[in-house]
Amino acid sequence: MTTDNLTEVGPENKSGKVSLEVLAKMTGFPMELIKEEIFQGQTSGEEVSLDDLRSAMLSYIDSTMLMSEEK
Repeated sequence: MTTDNLTEVGPENKSGKVSLEVLAKMTGFPMELIKEEIFQGQTSGEEVSLDDLRSAMLSYIDSTMLMSEEK
């Protein structure tokens, strides 16, 4: 997906929410994987706030880094 497409679809809509469907398309990861791995099943909707996305991503990165350090 090019930068031009990002402005067309926009990962963040006017309500300040990020569409998980658009995020899945942009990253190439299935939406169910994002819900289960990043949000650990804590989100039931199709959109999340940008703050919730950042928080979930940081938690995911921290937990995966800790797992790799233990090996």
